Amino acid sequence: KGKFFRHTTMTAAETKQLVDDHFLFRGKDRMQAASGYHEHWPQGRGIHVSEDKKFVSWLNEGDHLRIISMEQGSDVKGVFSRLSRAAKAIEAGVKKETGEKDAFMMHPKFGSLTCCPSNIGTGMRGSVHILVPNLIEQLGFEKIDALCRARNAQARGSSGEHSAVVDRIDISNWRRIGMPEYLLIQDMIKVANFLADLEDKAAAGEDV
Repeated sequence: KGKFFRHTTMTAAETKQLVDDHFLFRGKDRMQAASGYHEHWPQGRGIHVSEDKKFVSWLNEGDHLRIISMEQGSDVKGVFSRLSRAAKAIEAGVKKETGEKDAFMMHPKFGSLTCCPSNIGTGMRGSVHILVPNLIEQLGFEKIDALCRARNAQARGSSGEHSAVVDRIDISNWRRIGMPEYLLIQDMIKVANFLADLEDKAAAGEDV
């Protein structure tokens, strides 16, 4: 259960709340716009938010559908389980309504076909926000990202790709294709734990 917000009809108050909750996509990325992402903007765009704000669906941000499971804390299994249940429910609903054999566009070799080429494969990016102020001060964001990429993950600003880095970063799996989802989640977990250990050392005054 939840509420669906259309980009064409949401009020100023609803827009502000969605921005404050970091749920709203706004169609302002120049690279996306150049690729045709935002054709006919804002027509046909919307967001569904669950009552507990732990599940969000984006309609026509780039892909026809993007589903997002999230919550505060470290219950990765719970977040992933919610995502899996939702994907199955949406798949069943689409098949029932359309009568089609397949709900999502899939390729027998490449997997999910997505608007952004970097998501082809599983189409899944699992991420965690981690507070590492001492590590950022000692190494800087570029070196942290290099450490992540050497371990099959990547670092971003905590407000998304290309966002500013202050005291926390977003850690996510880098690989999408050729791997099962659970291994991609393990990539994220391993790197988050690795950086947490480095942050503890940096906070203690050690050189990392």
